[in-house]
Amino acid sequence: MTALTTVHITMIPTSLLTAMNTIAVAMITTVAVTVGSARRRRVPSIGSSIRSRGTSRATSRTMALLALSFFFFCAPRSNAAVNVDLNVTHAGPRTVESLTERGILRDYRIAWISLAHALEFNALDALSGPFVATAKESLADTVTSQRRSGLSTRYLNQNHKVEAVYYAPEGDVIELHDAADYQLQILDGGKLIHDEHVVMHYVVLMTPAADHWVVRQLQAVPQF
Repeated sequence: MTALTTVHITMIPTSLLTAMNTIAVAMITTVAVTVGSARRRRVPSIGSSIRSRGTSRATSRTMALLALSFFFFCAPRSNAAVNVDLNVTHAGPRTVESLTERGILRDYRIAWISLAHALEFNALDALSGPFVATAKESLADTVTSQRRSGLSTRYLNQNHKVEAVYYAPEGDVIELHDAADYQLQILDGGKLIHDEHVVMHYVVLMTPAADHWVVRQLQAVPQF
């Protein structure tokens, strides 16, 4: 079973990770510029001491290490948390383009990372972006219900075997069948009250947004 500390890191929303990594890169760049400028000074100013120069160098090194640590800590570690295998060979009537295939694979995986984060931490904001329409409304209702009851849900060791079964001629909607298995845990006030391995089938509709694909419908079904 995946360690809980690992799950907490992998379930950070992708948008937040991107912003945090941007800040980290900016910190590293600022430190590099500062250190470079210091090295170009050939003569120290009058009154400066060896101690002050040593302190400045130590401070620069410390800032650089902190920035690098921040960057590597914030790098996405979601590969081990959600595994998605996508097959588009049977989709029609339109053939799924390779770029579209990569986008759907990426964004469907992000959707499940966000779903797991939302239901584990009862965080409605995690649903914004990956989900729209009925899929978002249904999940938001689940989060609201969990908040009232004091429950939360964990999705661990996710594996999704996904097949594209329909791709519209206009390229504006794709239907997926997802045979998923994962470890499902239910907690009451932080206390584990249910733990089982689950096999589920989902019918999924995804549509393109400005620069990514979103999940419009996520419906559990007995079988395909």
